[in-house]
Amino acid sequence: MNEKIHTHGQVSIQNLNKYFASQTQPLHVLDQINLDIASGEFISIVGNSGCGKSTLLRLLVGLDADFEGSIHINQQPIQGTSLDRGIVFQDHRLFPWLNVEQNIALALEKSPLSKAEKQELIDYHLDLVKLSAFKHAYPSQLSGGMSQRVAIARSLVNRPQILLLDEPFGALDALTRANLQQELQHILSSEKVTTILVTHDVEEAVLLGDRIVVMQPNPGRIKRIVPVELERPRKREDYRLTAIKNDILQDFKDQKVIVKPHELEHYGLTW
Repeated sequence: MNEKIHTHGQVSIQNLNKYFASQTQPLHVLDQINLDIASGEFISIVGNSGCGKSTLLRLLVGLDADFEGSIHINQQPIQGTSLDRGIVFQDHRLFPWLNVEQNIALALEKSPLSKAEKQELIDYHLDLVKLSAFKHAYPSQLSGGMSQRVAIARSLVNRPQILLLDEPFGALDALTRANLQQELQHILSSEKVTTILVTHDVEEAVLLGDRIVVMQPNPGRIKRIVPVELERPRKREDYRLTAIKNDILQDFKDQKVIVKPHELEHYGLTW
């Protein structure tokens, strides 16, 4: 097995600090983040608003290069966005004038693959998210959960090494959310892609993650990392998951987010 296979989808974050400019003094958002993520691992990042978890995800996407420390993907310094990193946001961001198939196909526009190869990938991923029967439907004809499944298919169709999930089920009702969490487990078990989920839902984090990164605010830093060494697929009623969830919730029991007046302007940002 060659070295490239071993490093496929690896992430290494070392001594990461992030500041936002301010009229008075720089706002320290991320403080000394150190995290190594193995190939194929599922990492859940949890924390209250203001702990910097979405800012960390933006840095991993490559949307922001203004930081101290280092981020390496497959042992190479991160350099902007890449097709090797797919992302799913809380809102599905589908184009309303394109149907399901066309929305997924957009992600393959710059691919060197032939038309037939692209179609094969699109059909495979439509089947993966159980939407083959809706390939000609438009976003307005889909439920919120179906739209998020299209977004997941679109993010995976390029065969990325890393999948970044920013509160992907946050806007959905509880039942749809629970169903999609189970589906995501099945999808990722077949794809074996390194996955980083940002969520404020501790139950979701524990159900899906191999390790839970617990963050605390002011400035955002890692409080602890909790392993979830349970077999898959997991069921939310498993008492062992509940025990881990309750343990993590203790970290937030007395946690308050303190906002200083000069920081208020920054809350227009997602961080």
